[in-house]
Amino acid sequence: MELYDRNGRLDSDVQDALYELGNVGVGMASVTIGKILGVRVELVTPNLVPADMVVDKYLRPDIREEMVELLMMFSEPMRGAVLFSMNRSFIGDVLEKMTGEKYEKDAFYEDEIASSALREFTSMLSAAYMKAISSYTGLRIYMSPRMVFLNKEPYFLRDMMAELESVTEQAISIETSFMLLDNNGGRTQDAGQIAMLPDEKTVCMLMESLGL
Repeated sequence: MELYDRNGRLDSDVQDALYELGNVGVGMASVTIGKILGVRVELVTPNLVPADMVVDKYLRPDIREEMVELLMMFSEPMRGAVLFSMNRSFIGDVLEKMTGEKYEKDAFYEDEIASSALREFTSMLSAAYMKAISSYTGLRIYMSPRMVFLNKEPYFLRDMMAELESVTEQAISIETSFMLLDNNGGRTQDAGQIAMLPDEKTVCMLMESLGL
């Protein structure tokens, strides 16, 4: 199928479908977050943004120093990535709920129990996200999760940057932000963003599964 119109813009039907896929995945992940924290999660309308802007915005240590990143790469035959970018204060709240301990600043990096809880949480997020996308499209989608801690594993970050940048040249990025709400509907904090970056071949596979 043709992803772009004669003016080089992404086809409006494709764009709408990508927005919906982003909402489906983030929506299911937000259910997981809400159950852990006992709060409601609100999604912000997705944005279609250049993939290289996502890399600059979330993965470069000199730009975003207060985030915890979970990067998942699509497995063949699909190519691309899904990036969870979460505020450290939000992660601190999650870990306190899961372990009963309050961790100051970067203390959870050094604590075995906290690190284990963080791995469990990110696994739950990624599983919920991909299960939702798979159920919606009817495709069997596999991803390999990697965790990236900014300024904590710089060599690992460089490796991850190289791998991510190798797929962003043809990636189409859909970014969705999420925030936590209290019981009265008031915002408690901006929790983070989730960006899906499939390449053009993968987008075609997704669209075909939806009958477009």
